[in-house]
Amino acid sequence: MESGRCLLDQHIRKALKASLQQLDSTATIIDEMPLLRGRGRADLAFVNGSLCGYEIKSEADSLVRLGNQTQNYEAVFELNTVVIAKKHLRSARHRIPKTWGIIEVRQLDGEIQLCPRRQARRNRNLSKPALARLLWKDECIRILREFGIQTKSNVPVMKLWRLLESLDTDSLCRSVREALKHRPAKAAGPHTLSDDSCTTVAIELDHLAPPPRLSLDRSPRHPC
Repeated sequence: MESGRCLLDQHIRKALKASLQQLDSTATIIDEMPLLRGRGRADLAFVNGSLCGYEIKSEADSLVRLGNQTQNYEAVFELNTVVIAKKHLRSARHRIPKTWGIIEVRQLDGEIQLCPRRQARRNRNLSKPALARLLWKDECIRILREFGIQTKSNVPVMKLWRLLESLDTDSLCRSVREALKHRPAKAAGPHTLSDDSCTTVAIELDHLAPPPRLSLDRSPRHPC
């Protein structure tokens, strides 16, 4: 990519995936993960020891919807970060909760650079209904049985979600993380409210090739 070219979502997304791979090559990335049964989407979910959500705002994006998006993210992600072009940095600080991390995206000599500006802190606003609705029907049945809650396979998934809400938040969140991490690398088909087909495409980081000339800022001496 040439220096000075407009930074679009696809450029930022590719750089972000590569940097996350460097942090944990055993984790799972999910692109465009549906939240709240399609009410919103997470640009990127990073699943390892925590559920981490990343909202991308490129130079071509606006921040009009950012307020609503933060509410959707906070329903399901333990850690949240906005990955944002320099032009939006000041405005974004006033639109996102103080617990959110901020990564500024810049170009220098043709390289995409991810410059951490604020560390994400633990989100305390998780929603058990929202977490439960990330799960497929077979996952719901397995998790309920693990917790000693017996149920039949012909029970509607909406009832299974409600049963899962009886778990404490930490246990449910941990179970959701494990379910997401163990989904097949490629999943197909839209999800309906009553079936157990997939809703997301899980991408194993092992198969992602880092883009050329990527740098992730880790030092205060960085030119960013």
